[in-house]
Amino acid sequence: QAGTRYAPFDEIRRDNVHRLEPAWVYRTGVPGTFKATPLQVGDSLYFCTGGNVVIALDAETGAEHWRHDPEIDTPRFAFWDTCRGVTYFESDAAVCPQRIFTATTDARLIALDARSGERCDDFGDGGEISLLPGMGEVKPGYYYVTSPPAVSRNTLVLGGWVADNRETGEPSGVVRGFDPQSGRLKWAWDLGNPAHTGMPLEGQSYTRGTPNVWSLISADDELGLVYVPTGNATPDYFGGHRSEAMEKYASSVVAIDGDTGKARWHFQTTHHDIWDYDVPSQPTLVDVPMDGGTRKAVLVPTKRGQLFMLDRVTGEPLAEVTERPVPQTDVEHEWTSATQPFSTGMPAFDRNDLREADMWGITPFDHLACRLRFRSLRYDGPLTPPSLQGTLLNPGVGGGMNWGSIAVDEANQLAVVNVIHMPMTVELIPREEVTGTTRFGVGGPHRQARRMRPARCRSSRRCLPPV
Repeated sequence: QAGTRYAPFDEIRRDNVHRLEPAWVYRTGVPGTFKATPLQVGDSLYFCTGGNVVIALDAETGAEHWRHDPEIDTPRFAFWDTCRGVTYFESDAAVCPQRIFTATTDARLIALDARSGERCDDFGDGGEISLLPGMGEVKPGYYYVTSPPAVSRNTLVLGGWVADNRETGEPSGVVRGFDPQSGRLKWAWDLGNPAHTGMPLEGQSYTRGTPNVWSLISADDELGLVYVPTGNATPDYFGGHRSEAMEKYASSVVAIDGDTGKARWHFQTTHHDIWDYDVPSQPTLVDVPMDGGTRKAVLVPTKRGQLFMLDRVTGEPLAEVTERPVPQTDVEHEWTSATQPFSTGMPAFDRNDLREADMWGITPFDHLACRLRFRSLRYDGPLTPPSLQGTLLNPGVGGGMNWGSIAVDEANQLAVVNVIHMPMTVELIPREEVTGTTRFGVGGPHRQARRMRPARCRSSRRCLPPV
């Protein structure tokens, strides 16, 4: 629930780690990506594979206890086979008292008996519920769930992944809370209509085009709050069309009342985000010694390489945050915030110091080509806006910090931060210049009309900016 990713075990130490030997190996036999962090509950390990296949193993031997294949029906592009983990829930119910939940890429939430792998018949319809009611039109591949729900007291809380850069007015980024016994909807946080926490009225849907919560959610049962990391509104790199509902909670961490679905506070890490700098990391909940006492804090890692520390009761910064002037857009019909928040009270990991002299190549020709490519791009340091000229983004859209988040040893007040340094380029293309042969980047041809690629010179694949 707290996302600390740390266990205070001392059986494995520096002086004996070299003596570790493999105890067992298990092969899932399932093709596709494997992104899940297994859960250990008692003597069992629970995890999901590509295709949302859920597997339970004996933790001591690696022997398979059971597996469940939900037989997903998902278009094969982008994150169609991504499952980042499963959720364990325990109650005193007579049926399925110990449950494993998986949320699928074809928008279902499934409850399984943790002991047998059979579906819990009292949950929804035959052990599953659809996540599509209230969403309005959902084209194939436009709405996935790739992360497991969080447990907040007696509520399952989950968001969803909405296709990036396909069109405006995509499905809603609504966050919902469900009863873990029956599957009944308890509340919905609709970013464009937060006062209404139930199903949409007849003939309506949750607000379309709003930022989504695709990553992992944290929960504080004592405070009754869940902490959700939000993305930016689609498309990622142009925001001249965005409404107040698309802007207010974008690229933020939001504290939501786990019982009512009402937002208590939010902190925005990037204003008018046109860099795809959504908050991808699970917020990390820690207690920090401060001012002679202890403060309940939430650490918010970001793709920008900024690490914010906030009071998790109020959202106020516990480490200094400074609004700094940033480069401004020169693109027609676009706008940029005059300043952006920088976490000046915490270490920064963005390495925004690239210079032409730093460019590198295997041969002198590669070196020259890379320097020329760097000179051709717009790069004015952090948060240089996308441009028609072509812009160098550093950090790139992979981070900084991404969905792996950070680990915290609270006893020693130590945070371990995994940082990615991979610059990217983004180029906006006027609509009238787009032809049938225009090449696009991640995800294929987009209505946003932009090219995006890892930063490299066009003339050679062998030269790269330093990373």
